[in-house]
Amino acid sequence: MSARYTHKSRGTDPSAGNAKIKLGVAAVLATVGLAVAAWWLTRPPLQLNENQYDTTIALYRVCNQRSEAGLEQIEGLLDAAMQEGTADASHQALQAIVADARAGRWQRAAKNCRRLLDDQVQR
Repeated sequence: MSARYTHKSRGTDPSAGNAKIKLGVAAVLATVGLAVAAWWLTRPPLQLNENQYDTTIALYRVCNQRSEAGLEQIEGLLDAAMQEGTADASHQALQAIVADARAGRWQRAAKNCRRLLDDQVQR
């Protein structure tokens, strides 16, 4: 006669441990999300000069059209500005947008162009 006996340990419910882990991950993600939102809302807007503004409008159009040829022209304009020594934080932002477009992240690049253009509006 063999009897089966299953022993359940008290307090070792695996689903309770998983719930705690999920709650911890959710808390971390919420904290990171709030930190990013706070940074985004308090960041100083970049000021574009007239040439950079025109370049940003052209880059926005190029991103919406997903035009490789247009992107090359924009890169030429940015390279010329770099040669002239007029590169600043706004120029670097434009280069980052071009890099996104180059990597195939056209929608993200267009969104960042739009943000730069929106930053120029006096509020």
